[in-house]
Amino acid sequence: MTLADSAHVTSIEAIAAFTSALRNFEDEASRALLHVDQQAQGALQWLEHDAPFYWKGQIRTCYDEVARTRTALETCKMRTVAGNRPACLEEQQAFRAAQRRLRQAEEMIEVVRRRAQKVLREYDEYRGRVMNFRLCLERGVPRTLALLDRTVASLDTYVDLPPSESSLEVNLAPTHPAPLPKAEAP
Repeated sequence: MTLADSAHVTSIEAIAAFTSALRNFEDEASRALLHVDQQAQGALQWLEHDAPFYWKGQIRTCYDEVARTRTALETCKMRTVAGNRPACLEEQQAFRAAQRRLRQAEEMIEVVRRRAQKVLREYDEYRGRVMNFRLCLERGVPRTLALLDRTVASLDTYVDLPPSESSLEVNLAPTHPAPLPKAEAP
């Protein structure tokens, strides 16, 4: 390893603190994505199932109200009071109001259907846009955390190591060469 390939680490604690902050970020971001998904799915559930069910019930109620007010209007028109037929204004107003409420309830079925389609398109677009971020959280961050954990462990081991034997040998080596043994005479 050359000097250019080495790192100048001044604080192992800073790396550990960054690792902890990254874990917190991963947790909070994952929870935020989950919360948004749950909210969107709840809205879709309401728009696709609950709201149409509600408005269909309102339509049934409005049909009943239209039938009731029509019957009241027809009954009123058949009556005669002192040889005169009443104007039945109140009954006509009630009948028109019931018809108006019925039309509004029928329109709401279509409005809810269009809104559900729009929310579904927007939710699909949102999911597409956050997919890279979600993948980073699910794959990249855990890999980075593992790398940081290994780095901190390696640095802790490096700091705790006693000087190596090779450095002792260099330091203990004599400064002058030792004399060579003399050859014995035959």
